[in-house]
Amino acid sequence: MSPMGNDDVLLRIDTKLDQMLKLAAMQVTANMKQTQAIQMLNTAGFDRKFIAELLGTTPNTVSVTLAKAKARQRPREIPTIDPASLVPSPKE
Repeated sequence: MSPMGNDDVLLRIDTKLDQMLKLAAMQVTANMKQTQAIQMLNTAGFDRKFIAELLGTTPNTVSVTLAKAKARQRPREIPTIDPASLVPSPKE
């Protein structure tokens, strides 16, 4: 067996860590709906491509899901009404 170079060792370690990360993420999101899983993985800092690959969808679906979730979280603007407009104007 020939000795491996440092780059080869680091590549193998990186590959194994990536596999472990995917397994852990799959386990955490196993009982979640896709929307919940996407939000949780995004909050954990994973990029859209990784999330899509993990959940078997596309990065575009991940982006749209996150955009919709963000829109739902925005406080809705309540229209303001001028109290003077509620008082009937006197007839001349």
